[in-house]
Amino acid sequence: MQIDFAFICDYAEVTNKINALGIGFDTIYASSVPARHPSFFLVFQVRANVVEVGEKKISVSLIDEDGREIIPKINGKFPIPKPVEGIESKARIAMQFGMVQFPKHGSYSVHAVIEGHDMIDIPLHVIPPPKSV
Repeated sequence: MQIDFAFICDYAEVTNKINALGIGFDTIYASSVPARHPSFFLVFQVRANVVEVGEKKISVSLIDEDGREIIPKINGKFPIPKPVEGIESKARIAMQFGMVQFPKHGSYSVHAVIEGHDMIDIPLHVIPPPKSV
Protein backbone atom coordinates (compact mmCIF):
# COMPACT_ATOMS: atom_id res chain seq x y z
CA MET A 1 0.00 0.00 0.00
CA GLN A 2 1.31 3.45 -0.88
CA ILE A 3 0.14 7.05 -0.88
CA ASP A 4 -0.09 8.42 -4.43
CA PHE A 5 -0.65 11.97 -3.18
CA ALA A 6 -1.76 13.90 -0.12
CA PHE A 7 -2.52 17.58 0.34
CA ILE A 8 -4.48 20.12 2.34
CA CYS A 9 -7.03 22.28 0.55
CA ASP A 10 -9.95 24.62 1.13
CA TYR A 11 -12.66 22.23 -0.09
CA ALA A 12 -12.87 18.72 -1.55
CA GLU A 13 -15.35 16.05 -2.47
CA VAL A 14 -14.87 12.52 -3.73
CA THR A 15 -17.08 11.14 -6.48
CA ASN A 16 -15.50 8.91 -9.14
CA LYS A 17 -12.62 11.36 -8.87
CA ILE A 18 -11.45 14.03 -6.43
CA ASN A 19 -12.71 17.57 -6.90
CA ALA A 20 -10.69 20.07 -4.85
CA LEU A 21 -10.31 23.85 -4.48
CA GLY A 22 -7.42 25.77 -2.98
CA ILE A 23 -5.05 22.82 -3.31
CA GLY A 24 -1.82 22.62 -1.38
CA PHE A 25 -1.93 25.58 0.96
CA ASP A 26 0.45 25.37 3.89
CA THR A 27 0.06 28.72 5.65
CA ILE A 28 -2.73 30.26 7.69
CA TYR A 29 -2.34 33.96 8.47
CA ALA A 30 -3.58 34.92 11.91
CA SER A 31 -3.17 38.42 13.35
CA SER A 32 -3.83 37.11 16.86
CA VAL A 33 -3.84 33.77 18.61
CA PRO A 34 -5.54 31.61 19.54
CA ALA A 35 -6.97 31.63 16.01
CA ARG A 36 -9.82 29.60 14.55
CA HIS A 37 -9.71 28.43 10.97
CA PRO A 38 -13.21 27.78 9.60
CA SER A 39 -12.53 24.76 7.40
CA PHE A 40 -9.92 22.79 5.50
CA PHE A 41 -9.67 19.29 4.08
CA LEU A 42 -7.04 16.55 4.12
CA VAL A 43 -7.16 14.75 0.78
CA PHE A 44 -5.23 11.65 -0.20
CA GLN A 45 -5.23 8.66 -2.49
CA VAL A 46 -4.04 5.20 -1.45
CA ARG A 47 -2.99 2.65 -4.04
CA ALA A 48 -2.96 -1.00 -3.04
CA ASN A 49 -2.47 -4.34 -4.73
CA VAL A 50 -5.14 -7.01 -4.81
CA VAL A 51 -3.94 -8.75 -1.64
CA GLU A 52 -4.31 -5.50 0.35
CA VAL A 53 -7.99 -4.82 -0.41
CA GLY A 54 -10.47 -4.49 2.43
CA GLU A 55 -11.17 -2.18 5.33
CA LYS A 56 -8.17 -0.22 6.65
CA LYS A 57 -7.76 1.52 10.01
CA ILE A 58 -6.68 5.16 9.99
CA SER A 59 -5.72 7.57 12.75
CA VAL A 60 -5.34 11.27 11.93
CA SER A 61 -3.76 13.84 14.23
CA LEU A 62 -3.19 17.55 14.04
CA ILE A 63 -0.09 18.22 16.11
CA ASP A 64 1.97 21.26 17.05
CA GLU A 65 5.74 21.63 16.75
CA ASP A 66 6.16 20.02 20.18
CA GLY A 67 4.20 16.92 19.13
CA ARG A 68 1.08 17.81 21.15
CA GLU A 69 -2.31 17.08 19.62
CA ILE A 70 -4.37 20.24 19.19
CA ILE A 71 -7.59 18.37 18.39
CA PRO A 72 -8.62 14.90 19.55
CA LYS A 73 -7.17 12.15 17.37
CA ILE A 74 -9.58 11.04 14.64
CA ASN A 75 -9.83 7.25 14.38
CA GLY A 76 -11.75 5.56 11.62
CA LYS A 77 -11.79 3.08 8.80
CA PHE A 78 -11.96 3.29 5.03
CA PRO A 79 -12.39 0.63 2.34
CA ILE A 80 -9.95 -0.27 -0.38
CA PRO A 81 -12.18 -1.92 -2.98
CA LYS A 82 -11.38 -5.00 -5.01
CA PRO A 83 -9.88 -3.95 -8.35
CA VAL A 84 -12.29 -3.87 -11.27
CA GLU A 85 -9.48 -5.11 -13.48
CA GLY A 86 -5.78 -5.72 -13.01
CA ILE A 87 -4.03 -6.07 -9.68
CA GLU A 88 -4.25 -2.54 -8.22
CA SER A 89 -7.01 -0.62 -6.53
CA LYS A 90 -7.38 2.94 -5.22
CA ALA A 91 -9.12 4.58 -2.32
CA ARG A 92 -9.72 8.33 -2.41
CA ILE A 93 -10.37 10.13 0.86
CA ALA A 94 -11.37 13.71 1.75
CA MET A 95 -11.58 14.54 5.48
CA GLN A 96 -12.92 17.87 6.66
CA PHE A 97 -11.55 19.76 9.64
CA GLY A 98 -13.88 22.48 10.91
CA MET A 99 -13.36 25.39 13.29
CA VAL A 100 -9.92 24.20 14.36
CA GLN A 101 -8.38 26.42 17.02
CA PHE A 102 -4.64 26.98 16.70
CA PRO A 103 -3.37 28.05 20.14
CA LYS A 104 -0.23 29.87 18.97
CA HIS A 105 1.77 30.96 15.96
CA GLY A 106 4.11 28.25 14.78
CA SER A 107 4.42 25.01 12.85
CA TYR A 108 1.82 22.26 12.86
CA SER A 109 1.41 18.97 11.03
CA VAL A 110 -1.47 16.90 9.75
CA HIS A 111 -0.32 13.36 10.44
CA ALA A 112 -1.98 10.08 9.40
CA VAL A 113 -1.21 6.51 10.40
CA ILE A 114 -2.77 3.78 8.27
CA GLU A 115 -2.74 0.21 9.56
CA GLY A 116 -0.02 1.17 12.05
CA HIS A 117 2.29 2.79 9.47
CA ASP A 118 3.14 6.51 9.31
CA MET A 119 1.85 7.39 5.85
CA ILE A 120 1.11 11.13 5.73
CA ASP A 121 2.82 14.14 7.30
CA ILE A 122 1.83 17.52 5.86
CA PRO A 123 3.24 20.73 7.36
CA LEU A 124 0.94 23.64 8.16
CA HIS A 125 2.12 27.00 9.49
CA VAL A 126 0.18 29.62 11.44
CA ILE A 127 1.91 32.98 11.20
CA PRO A 128 1.11 36.69 11.51
CA PRO A 129 0.05 38.34 8.25
CA PRO A 130 2.80 40.08 6.29
CA LYS A 131 3.29 43.73 7.19
CA SER A 132 2.22 46.13 4.46
CA VAL A 133 4.92 48.39 3.09
